[in-house]
Amino acid sequence: MSTYERFTVPVDGGELTVGGWGPPGAPTVVLIHGITSNHLSLAVVAEALPEFRVLAPDLRGRGRSSVLPGPWGMARHAADVIALIENAPIDNAGPVVLAGHSMGGFVVTEVARTRPDLVRGVVLIDGGLPLVLPAGLDLATVAEQGLGPAMARLRRTFPSRSAYREFWRPHPALDPAWGTAIETYLDYDLVGDEPELRSSVVAESALQDLADEFVRPDGGGLFGAFAGPARLLLVDRGLMNEPPGLYPPAERERWAAAEPGLVMETVPDLNHYTLVLRPDGVARVAAAVRAVAHP
Repeated sequence: MSTYERFTVPVDGGELTVGGWGPPGAPTVVLIHGITSNHLSLAVVAEALPEFRVLAPDLRGRGRSSVLPGPWGMARHAADVIALIENAPIDNAGPVVLAGHSMGGFVVTEVARTRPDLVRGVVLIDGGLPLVLPAGLDLATVAEQGLGPAMARLRRTFPSRSAYREFWRPHPALDPAWGTAIETYLDYDLVGDEPELRSSVVAESALQDLADEFVRPDGGGLFGAFAGPARLLLVDRGLMNEPPGLYPPAERERWAAAEPGLVMETVPDLNHYTLVLRPDGVARVAAAVRAVAHP
């Protein structure tokens, strides 16, 4: 990560930490990470876009932005990203490309609806389409099923960085992509001191944000008045490398009909995480960013 730097921008309640890659005068891409993640989860994607100025924040409640106060939710994260776009040291004028992985996709759509003037193009990376509660289940049950293992991790401590890596090492969705990038991301996630290291993610932020992933937009579709190019990358395997992924075929068909301007692509042989970690997945994400930056 030879061009990597880290800085902060002012937001409501404090400072938002941001990672930056690439030449300051280049067209800008803003990458938004997932629900229990931080900006370094997208470092491999950032490095695959050397012709851009890539900015990736730690969302409020995560990474070095974990000290920012709540409440959380998509509107709050969108306000932080808007502040980043308006206050970051960006030399080139004009709107930016927004790309969001998982929950980051929901933040991207909220920014596009709120401030379409700031957005040149949109890439949703296996996220951003409102989720559907399974029949007979309430949100609390779905949260326990989907975030239960993550919440347990967020509320425990680890004696060392190597112990945290070993905790993650058997994860079925990460094994195909394990390497230095994942280990660097995991090291950055930890806060505190040995032998009581813990994840930087505020558990309550994840629970509050998850609720917003089931909220359907009130009129105007996913993107509101934003009329620029938009692409969605999907995979057929989910957070634990299980089929069918976050969006089953019926949901994909429904959204394809509802959002005809959204170009949907299914990337084979990858899961929710390897899409942004394995070279073949990262190449597809980078291609989608270039496609909306230069339509």
